[in-house]
Amino acid sequence: MADSRTRDDGGVAEVADALRSKPGASEVRSALERILASRCFQQAGRASDFLRFVVEQTLAGGGQRLKGYTIGVEVFGRPADFDAQSDALVRVEAGRLRRRLVEYYAGDGVADPVRIELPRGTYAVEYRFACPDEEVAPAVPPAPVVEAAPRSFPWRSLVLMLGVLLVGAGVVINWQRAELEEVERTLAQLDEPLRTEWPRIVVVPFENLSADVALDALAASMTEEIMLRLDELDLFVIASQESWYAPSEQTNLDAEAAGGYVLTGSVRGTGDQARITARLIEAETGAQLWTAAYDEPAALDRLPALQELVAHNVVAIAAPYGPIFEAELARARRSVHAPKLRDCLATYHEYRRRVTQAGYQETLECLQNVSARQPEVAPVWSGLAMLYVDEYSSSFGRPGDEALQAARQATAKALAIDRDDFLANMALARVQFFAGDPAFRDSLERTIALRPNSSQALGQAGFLLVISGDADEGLALAEQARALTKGPLSFYHLTHAANYLRERRFGDALASAASVDGQTWVFAQAMLAAAAAHSGRYDVARDAAQRIRELYPAFETDAMEGFERWHFDPDLHDALVSGLRAAGLEVGRSRAGLSGG
Repeated sequence: MADSRTRDDGGVAEVADALRSKPGASEVRSALERILASRCFQQAGRASDFLRFVVEQTLAGGGQRLKGYTIGVEVFGRPADFDAQSDALVRVEAGRLRRRLVEYYAGDGVADPVRIELPRGTYAVEYRFACPDEEVAPAVPPAPVVEAAPRSFPWRSLVLMLGVLLVGAGVVINWQRAELEEVERTLAQLDEPLRTEWPRIVVVPFENLSADVALDALAASMTEEIMLRLDELDLFVIASQESWYAPSEQTNLDAEAAGGYVLTGSVRGTGDQARITARLIEAETGAQLWTAAYDEPAALDRLPALQELVAHNVVAIAAPYGPIFEAELARARRSVHAPKLRDCLATYHEYRRRVTQAGYQETLECLQNVSARQPEVAPVWSGLAMLYVDEYSSSFGRPGDEALQAARQATAKALAIDRDDFLANMALARVQFFAGDPAFRDSLERTIALRPNSSQALGQAGFLLVISGDADEGLALAEQARALTKGPLSFYHLTHAANYLRERRFGDALASAASVDGQTWVFAQAMLAAAAAHSGRYDVARDAAQRIRELYPAFETDAMEGFERWHFDPDLHDALVSGLRAAGLEVGRSRAGLSGG
């Protein structure tokens, strides 16, 4: 009877029976590896660790026993007294993981034969074979060509190419609306200091302002690209998809719902051209902080590059020294008596821009204040570690190796809380560099891998490599940093100044050193004084030398010990010391003098 039914219905019963069976463990693990190797998960260390853990636990039969406490301790390194009820870390990360899985199956994984899902309300994964209609998303049929409007033809050709994207984007948007209620419930359970810890951007889906349906897919894919790129900026902002609206719905957001900032955008087609606009709004005031428009040819092979350009620029406005940074810095200065971590991060980046003793002290006091209230937050300790490294390398504050030891301890605390904390990994690289540990190069690579588009990571890595003698790799990283930032280029110019001084190209060294915005930065003034003296510009050299004495009265006494801490390449060291002496500063003559020779 069953056989007859199978033959008569064309195999439907066989398909149904197959779908009712479960994939084997090897098939699930193969599906897991495909997911973790995808674009959605390549830079998502936390989500990858989370998914691998719950998959293996589920395959081992322990899925239903998975709790927030177990995941917090085993995956995220929380201490044994971790309270999953009051600390929403695991719930928030579970929401992010679900988002990434939806994005994966709407894109790279659309044809995967095995689906892995993390249902809401549990930490046990479910896995199944994909249904036949899931394996290949149907394309939207092309609209008939209307001869009266030949100029719109390029957009018609987009329908076939972007149909899958449109279907996938629709899945993501519908899922996000269902997820919104859970996210809001989670946020409502958090204490106020944690809720407002990071400035959040609400990204409203880009709107298609034209009548051509092909642009719906372009608008949706543009939104997704921006969301993925913003989600990488854990150091300074977290992009949030908490509010999604269809183009026809109202998008009025109050300041509390937006968490600070709202990004909106639109797409329209004009013949064979595409115009994409984006704007950033401060939710509390309604002020427009940034806007940009892009007019590009609508050729299919140009669209990925266009999306990359827009996403890159949007990320730049959220990164340090963009309009969000300036708004956050102003807010931080108003919160000096009750600072939050986000305030400390704003003053930290401002300190790195100006490199002043006052900026150092302001940021140090802010982070120490927050660390007393929130000792289990990794960026608090990694921020302190970066400051302690500066204290050691600049020869102010604690004597000897005390500051470096404090930096090492703060770095260890940050990494114990979150081994993927970006600033903690950068601090580790700097601690290793100043300790003379060659492993600093591996730590630099890991830091850059965590944030491949961070101009801060690339710039600092390039500088350390150049001054220690690896000019080729260091300058290449400096160039990448320059291409990625719209902010100050002090590290870029200083890196080149150091390299030119090492190569005894003194005219070029002077030009680069003069381009550094470093009136309050002793090291920058030392580079300027040395380069100017070697170039015969003794007026500039004397002015820089006088500036050094004002900033650091003990410089001439402490300089040689300070230079040793920096592990300069020998050629750079000798050119710097001889140039400073020529500028009128009484410092050691050469490395031989350090040992009494």
